[in-house]
Amino acid sequence: MTKKIFALMLAAVLMLSALLLASCGNGSESSGASGESSSGDGESSQPARGFLNEEKVWNTDVNVLVYATDSHPFSTIIIPDEMNNEPINDAFYNRNDFIREKYGLNLNLVTRPDPGDVVSLIRTNHESGVKDINVISLPLTYISTLGVEGLLHDFNSVGNEYLHLDQPWWDQSARRDLTLNGKLWFLAGDAIIEDDEATWAMYFNKDLITSYGLENPYELVNTNKWNLDKLYEMCKSVQYGGAMEFDPSANSVWGIVTQCYDCYALMLGANQPMVDTSGEEPKFRVDTEANVAAFEDVMKLMLDSDICGVAEFYGAWNSGVYDKKRQIFAAGKSVFMPGMISVVSGDELRNAEIHYGILPMPKADEFQDDYTTSVQCYWCQVMAVPANVVGTDLEATCYALEAMAYYGMEKVTPEYYNRTLSLKRFPDAESAEMLDLIFRNRTFDLAGIFDFGTVNDNGAGTLYFYTTLLGSKTTDIISNWESRVSSFQYALDDLLTAVSD
Repeated sequence: MTKKIFALMLAAVLMLSALLLASCGNGSESSGASGESSSGDGESSQPARGFLNEEKVWNTDVNVLVYATDSHPFSTIIIPDEMNNEPINDAFYNRNDFIREKYGLNLNLVTRPDPGDVVSLIRTNHESGVKDINVISLPLTYISTLGVEGLLHDFNSVGNEYLHLDQPWWDQSARRDLTLNGKLWFLAGDAIIEDDEATWAMYFNKDLITSYGLENPYELVNTNKWNLDKLYEMCKSVQYGGAMEFDPSANSVWGIVTQCYDCYALMLGANQPMVDTSGEEPKFRVDTEANVAAFEDVMKLMLDSDICGVAEFYGAWNSGVYDKKRQIFAAGKSVFMPGMISVVSGDELRNAEIHYGILPMPKADEFQDDYTTSVQCYWCQVMAVPANVVGTDLEATCYALEAMAYYGMEKVTPEYYNRTLSLKRFPDAESAEMLDLIFRNRTFDLAGIFDFGTVNDNGAGTLYFYTTLLGSKTTDIISNWESRVSSFQYALDDLLTAVSD
């Protein structure tokens, strides 16, 4: 999904609105049937609202199934019960109310307390013939199995004209990366925001950048010099000189604080997915020269204990070390910290006294075409439709999805951008530009989504391949890959067999 920098366009929008009102007054422009402004040559000034080509009033319910926990706050906010003066909540409420009034589509939320419960319910419904769930919104890791089992519709062949997946309110990166053998089970886009919350980025401390005399990170991004070598060079310039302590109350100053997963996130930022989907058939590419070179650069950084504090090196993942990592950054004791966009909503950064900005993940080198960003597959929610939704119910469901996405882009995304930019966090124009860049170039790696090899092997699957190497502090990627690749390939072959049926 190509996100627009709505927060920075508010003034322009107001000016444009004034001009359009003036134009309507003097008859210089006319309004088309869809309500969009049209220029004198008859061309619309905005993207065509595809679902409005056949406006309908459905007078039906559309039930959306999610799992709801405190750690997934935006799972339920997409269909809130009421207005509460929280901008995003109210934007979703207004969107849904508009869709109900205009199209007779009543969006209802169905919740389960665990993602496994959602998967089980869809399986049970399929077996029993129950068709009371129209849409599922679930993180990629959990929902992926339903596609393999044939329990989800292929959006590329649903058989109606209501979905217009090439439009900007749908995430084109997800559409590209998640299409297998022409089949697309999952959608991301402006209908929801959990996919954005789960997007990875690099946070940096502006005060430490200044006090250490480091280069302006924004300029590095804009001049194509923000890469792994530059990140390492900048971190090396911040060596504390004393004993390093992974504690926000200590005097240690880190170049970067991370967690093991960041090894994988940095690899994807370097545009090194584990699976190549550009050919006729997906294939592993971990042992390619480019991938090995990027891995060596990532490990050079993350194994340098004088500048890089890896959380799991100081305690188990569930011992509070992730909280410490964020607290260290919030206390002004680290220049850089990778993390999800949702980090800005956490207590640590909400209450931080430091000035910080946000960047895309660094490139592998100056020859990489675009900055690329990954998503955390355990958090990144997508939307799907159960295969037993058919006939008129399927038509209404597709119509509702299109309306949710289009009016999400129109009514919710501006509020989401304003919220993200104004949570103290990113008041400068540069950060807004960085957010737009981050959301525009996302990568969805099949190795992370399907975690190949977990079932067939006692060891970790592909999602944790790099994490395991980092935890073992080994840079021997080739021999480790060769010892596991048969298990991984077996699982990938199973997937390809499933999508070829």
